[in-house]
Amino acid sequence: MNYQQFFEIKVGIEKIRWIGEQGIGRCPIPAHEDTHPSFSCNGQTGLWYCHSCGEKGNAYTLAEILNMSNPRQYLSDYSPTIKNGHNGGISPPKTEVKRTDEIVIKQAKYTSQLPDDIKEKLDFGDYMGMDDSGRLTFHYPNGIKHHKGKNGEAPYWEGDGSCQIFMEEEMSSFVKSKALYIFEGEKDALASSLQGISFSAGAGSIPDDITPLYDFPEIIISYDNDKAGYDGAERLAERIKKESPSTIVKIIQWDKSLLKGYDVYDDGKETGFAKFDEAVVNATEYTLPEEVLKEVEENKKGFELMKPNELIETYTTPPKSIIENLLVEQGVTIVSGTDGVGKTWFGLQMAVCIASGRDFLGFNVAQKPVLVIQFELSSSQLSSRLKKYDLFETDGLLHFSVLSDKDLIFTDAWKKIANTLAEQNFTDGVVVIDNLYTSTNKDVSKNHELKHLLTILDNIKNVTGNAFILIAHHNKNDGDREPILTKNIITGGKTLTNYVSNVFQIGTSSMGAELRRGKITKMRDGYTERLNEPLLLRFNPDECSFEYEGVIPFERLHCEQISKRWEYKVLIEFTERNSDKPDFNRQKIELFIQGLYKNDEPSNISKKTTRWLKKMDEFGFIKKTKYNSYQLKYDTIRNLNIDE
Repeated sequence: MNYQQFFEIKVGIEKIRWIGEQGIGRCPIPAHEDTHPSFSCNGQTGLWYCHSCGEKGNAYTLAEILNMSNPRQYLSDYSPTIKNGHNGGISPPKTEVKRTDEIVIKQAKYTSQLPDDIKEKLDFGDYMGMDDSGRLTFHYPNGIKHHKGKNGEAPYWEGDGSCQIFMEEEMSSFVKSKALYIFEGEKDALASSLQGISFSAGAGSIPDDITPLYDFPEIIISYDNDKAGYDGAERLAERIKKESPSTIVKIIQWDKSLLKGYDVYDDGKETGFAKFDEAVVNATEYTLPEEVLKEVEENKKGFELMKPNELIETYTTPPKSIIENLLVEQGVTIVSGTDGVGKTWFGLQMAVCIASGRDFLGFNVAQKPVLVIQFELSSSQLSSRLKKYDLFETDGLLHFSVLSDKDLIFTDAWKKIANTLAEQNFTDGVVVIDNLYTSTNKDVSKNHELKHLLTILDNIKNVTGNAFILIAHHNKNDGDREPILTKNIITGGKTLTNYVSNVFQIGTSSMGAELRRGKITKMRDGYTERLNEPLLLRFNPDECSFEYEGVIPFERLHCEQISKRWEYKVLIEFTERNSDKPDFNRQKIELFIQGLYKNDEPSNISKKTTRWLKKMDEFGFIKKTKYNSYQLKYDTIRNLNIDE
């Protein structure tokens, strides 16, 4: 059952937001007036808990509390059944709690611990809380910032502590025709009734991507009344004007008689924001210095033009292939697949083949130096996997990054990638990134964040001359049937797939545990008859490599769960009964089907038999030998993943 829909639509949780399967929103229990989200719930299990009022239960118990009709419909394998008025039955699955889910749960707890006198002063209370030691906490999508302690203890982070925009999610609801205020601290942004945000690292730092700011025609920088505040405001104003010259940028001017470090939060307590209002009225518009303005103007110049013959004579060499049909020099290839399909093995096999010059899936390969930057595996795990491969002829050409404990996933690693390539003078080779999503703290499902990342990648690629292979994911599939391999199921969407040169996708196959579906779904340079053709791949667990076995005639067949189709049940049981007698006729299989479906009318049995023979012949499990005579194809049938 889809419990996300239950909580969002059936119950109507207010201000609900999701990180993975974990949701957080306002408590819906009538007796609890939850002004700030303190209700956490799980979209997979239906379990919930309010960190404020202490109530907890499953979807059934919540439906009963809210007097919803037929609450038993919300029971599932994860929701305990009711016996004699008491809970019992199946416990929720024991799965590893994701770090992001832990962060969301803690955010709800900290918000519930925030004193009421502070809550009443805030418009966005779910972005703030108080930890067990009494420190204020500020909440980001994947992280919690703990404010400095009462005794001067340094601030610290749980989760993603990179420099980022505080309350960025709220910007989508701001009025774009009005000014956006940028405050120095989170408390300032929360205390003010104006539409504003702040940055997580204070006046001295600016996030890598601030393009969401440019939706607003005017930006008013409202930093603290001290040197750090004014210097930081100048740096931010220059950055904004360089990237978005049309944006009006103003810096507030505090009354010079105010105490050093005086800020918006202080003024709210002292004067009800009267001094802040004066500072806004006295704000000065920022203009770029002359030398910086010249640089900006230089960058605004138009494109150089070339005549056709000049273009042809200048650029005489087309992009050279590194892996035939899959990767070109200075190109970017996406290798995307479902969870557990073997994307990491696939990427390692590509790396070994490129470094050795050996063919890959039957495609020609040009030998190149390769650097694998692996965010999925520890160094010991990587070492264990590499022992499976024949590394002959890769000496001096195959390299792996060794990540330290400080190199955490979901932090922005691209500056370090650029530094690594520069320090090692790694040029004109291939860089494998496994994987794209764990290499960055950006949400690649958001266009503006993905575009910023791709701009960095493009610059690195052009400077170093390297080609890149990015391991990516497919969007989560909630249905019983696996999706047909198309570019639109790749996380990142068209922004990602339009940028790259080549795309190769991998999917599972219900026809065998070791079988995979592969498909070239994009080629920018060149053409092959295999483009958009489903390819049958076999994964060799002993060598941890993929082998090409031909084109799949009917991809849909490999996407269906065998246990869901009666035709497979008949095929499997009929084959077991005739394991040494492959030849049969229509009468024999019709009698067998009649034995399995004893309650069916004779006319239905006849129709079932006709359909079965047609489908099994079409899918290659049987072969028609003559009129009404057939033969079981044992080799093909053995590939079926019967244990599903």
